[in-house]
Amino acid sequence: MLLPIKTTMYQTFIKPFYQDIKTFFLDTLFPISCLSCGDEGAFICVDCKVTIKALEHQRCIVCQHQAPFGLTHPGCQTPHGADGLVSFYDYHDDKVSQILIKGKYSFIPGTYDVLGKIIAEKIKNDHQHLLSPSISNLAPIPLHPSRKRWRGFNQAEVLCQTLSAELNLPIADVLQRDKMTKTQKDLKKEQRLKNVSDAFKLKPNANVHGKNIILIDDVTTTGATLQEAAKILKRNGSAKVICLTVARD
Repeated sequence: MLLPIKTTMYQTFIKPFYQDIKTFFLDTLFPISCLSCGDEGAFICVDCKVTIKALEHQRCIVCQHQAPFGLTHPGCQTPHGADGLVSFYDYHDDKVSQILIKGKYSFIPGTYDVLGKIIAEKIKNDHQHLLSPSISNLAPIPLHPSRKRWRGFNQAEVLCQTLSAELNLPIADVLQRDKMTKTQKDLKKEQRLKNVSDAFKLKPNANVHGKNIILIDDVTTTGATLQEAAKILKRNGSAKVICLTVARD
C-alpha cells in the first residue's frame, strides 16, 4: 500500500516543486522574450501577434498570380505538380522575417510551436477546406541529416507536430533529403531549381499511394523546394498535395 501513496505524493507535491524550480532557473538565466520587439514573456508577444502583416491574397505556386484559396490554376497544373499553396504572412514584414530567422538560426524550436498554434487557429477560422476529411496527412519538408544535427531540430517538423495536435490530423513523415543544398534565399530562380533538383526521395517502405497530403514548410519564395517535394509524392501515387507555409517571400 506504500507504493501508491509515495507515487501520489510525488505527483502531487514533489514533481510540481522540481518543475517550478526548473522553470525559475530557466526563466532567470534564459528569459523568454519576443523575437520581434524584445518584450519578455513570450516568443511572440500579444502586440506583435496582432500586428504582424498577414498576406492579403493567396497565389498560384506556379505563375505567382492571385488564386482563390491558393489553388494551382488549371492551366498551370501538371501531373506531378503541387495542387495548391496556402501561406499566411508576408515575409517582407520585418516582424515576420525577424521571428522566423531568429527562431531558426538562434536555435529556438519553441518559436515554431507558437507559430503552429497561431496557424491552426487561422485554418479553423479561414481555411476550413484544409480540414476536409479527404486531406488526411501532414508531411514536413525534411532537412538534410547533417543540417538537422547542427541545428538540433527541423522547423517544419515542429510545425507539423503542433498542427497535428491542434487540428487532429496525422503526420506522414515520408520524405527524406539526401542532397545537401544551399540556402535558397541567396539564389536566383534558375539556381533555386537546380539547387533542389533531386534533393528528395521517398523513405524506404513509405506508402503515399492515394493519399492527400499537406506539405509543410516555414517560408517559400518561388515554391521550388515545395514543388520538388510534391513531385516525389505525386510520382509515388499521392492523389493531391497542398503546400502550406507560415510566410511567403
